[in-house]
Amino acid sequence: MIIRGLEAPEEVRATLERHGFSVGPESVNKEELEDALLDDTLDDCPEGAICVVFQDTSWTFKHKVFLLLDGHLEEAEISWSLSEEELVGFEVPHGEEARVPLSIDADGLLDLFESDEDASAEERLLTLPECFSSLPKARQVLAQVAAVLAPEQFKVIVDIAGHYFLATLERKKGVALAPLYPWVGDGDGEWVEGGEVREHLRAAVGTPPPATFEPCPKVARAQSGSKRDLQRPFTTGSLKARLGSVWAAAVMNRTEYGNRTFVETPGAFEQLEAALRGPENAGAGFASVRDSLYEELFHRWPEKTRPLLFAGLETEQDDAVRGRIYACLSKVEDPVAYRAMARGMKVEPPGVVEHLAPVIWRQRAAVELLVREYLVPAWPEDRALADRIVKVLREEYVEVSPDWVSGAPEQLLKALGPLLAKA
Repeated sequence: MIIRGLEAPEEVRATLERHGFSVGPESVNKEELEDALLDDTLDDCPEGAICVVFQDTSWTFKHKVFLLLDGHLEEAEISWSLSEEELVGFEVPHGEEARVPLSIDADGLLDLFESDEDASAEERLLTLPECFSSLPKARQVLAQVAAVLAPEQFKVIVDIAGHYFLATLERKKGVALAPLYPWVGDGDGEWVEGGEVREHLRAAVGTPPPATFEPCPKVARAQSGSKRDLQRPFTTGSLKARLGSVWAAAVMNRTEYGNRTFVETPGAFEQLEAALRGPENAGAGFASVRDSLYEELFHRWPEKTRPLLFAGLETEQDDAVRGRIYACLSKVEDPVAYRAMARGMKVEPPGVVEHLAPVIWRQRAAVELLVREYLVPAWPEDRALADRIVKVLREEYVEVSPDWVSGAPEQLLKALGPLLAKA
């Protein structure tokens, strides 16, 4: 389970902190939490003074609440509503919430909103990535989604930094967020008065005020980027126009005697390099242009592009583009590239690791560095990193040489299992 909210006196909070419990995304043991709440220091707490809203990690909208009553804890399921008059309960029967990768131009959300068909409960729950955890950023990206909706209107439940909202997206108007508040029934009459329960619950999860519509951005401005200049085809015009120029620029197609050959356009590398470095293609809106530039440059001029890849790891912010850089580096036979890939498995966020993991096996030297310098030292002190690496090795069926794990703990060798047996 995870703790979604907590309202309690300071001495109770101190007790929970001492036992390692806090509000946040980390999973906790329910029984251990109960034991901590029933610690001797809580004997003097008044009824209902402790309110913990928690969520079973195997359910999306299966929330419950603990309240302190008569010296013991009462537990009940809660539902979510927009107002006292409108009680709305949400249950998702098995399965995780719809986690959709987002970019600032909202491309990653379009599949969710592309049709007028009714969505299931699972599809109607959206968890925004951490980079959109603040309310202003979430409103901004959802407004951009609204501008390109296929249906005229779409409603989706949004989890923003642990708070639930009902988001209404309208293609011509924008997005409005209404907070979803927790509620609990009176049960068999043993609960404290409903008003007090509501006060505790709302104090535990917060009560962000309802917001008015965030207007849609100007569609023409979002699509055009800048006025098209045929003398600068890679840095002007719409996103689609720039991508088309990149794909067509590197080579000229020539047919001679029935055979198709490719002839390099004079100055093509220099033009594409300038487009990659140019401020006109910076920012999230033109990440796909940079992605295509890296791909085309490395495909046509691998040796000349190598310095651009290392420079890109220092400056590029977009997860997908960083993934493209690592994919290119996985084809480079260079100790610096091996080290960069191995280090990336430790320091990169999940969105980048998702792209890096399927390609790191291409260079066995990179895998050796990953095992020797990151996996073995991480076990068992940094189990999160160690588990991540073992998971990648298993999923990609990477053989591990016994020499790489010489002297490693027996538990690590057991975790690697058949990967060692095949070496």
